[in-house]
Amino acid sequence: MNAMQKLIAIFILLAGANAYADGYMFKAGRFPEGKVTVLTLTAEQKKQIELYYRCRDNRYTPYIFRLTSEQSKHLKKEAGKSPKRYAIFESYRGEEGIELDYNVINRFSEQSFEIPHKTLVSDSMVQKYENEIMGWKPSPFEKLEIYRLRADKCP
Repeated sequence: MNAMQKLIAIFILLAGANAYADGYMFKAGRFPEGKVTVLTLTAEQKKQIELYYRCRDNRYTPYIFRLTSEQSKHLKKEAGKSPKRYAIFESYRGEEGIELDYNVINRFSEQSFEIPHKTLVSDSMVQKYENEIMGWKPSPFEKLEIYRLRADKCP
C-alpha cells in the first residue's frame, strides 16, 4: 500500500467511524433513518449467516450475502438498484450498529432483514473499497454451496 492509499484508507475509516457515531447505531434493533426494504430470509440464507458468524475471518471481505432473484427484484423496485453482495449485521443477536457504509443488511428478527437504501452503491464501488482501500481477500463464503457443508466445518 503506497502513502496515498494509506491516507485514503485512514480518511475512509475516520469518515466511517464518524458516520457510525452520527447515526448508524440501531434504534430498537432497526436502522434508524431513511427508507429500508424489509425482506424474509430463506432457509439457505439463514444457514449462510450462521456459518459466517461461526467461521468469519477478518482477512476476508465481509461482502458475502446475496439476495435471491425475487428479493433482488423487490429491492430494485423499491430502491432503484440492487447490488449483488452485502455485508451482514444482526441487531437480532445484539449488534448495536452498522460498521460499514456500503451495501449492508441488518437481520432484526429470526425471519427478517432490512436493507437501508442510503447504503446502496454499485458493485464496482464496493469491489474497489474492499480491494484497494481495505485490502480484504476474496471470501471462501462467496462460492459456497451451503447444503454441501458439514455443520462442524468452516470453509
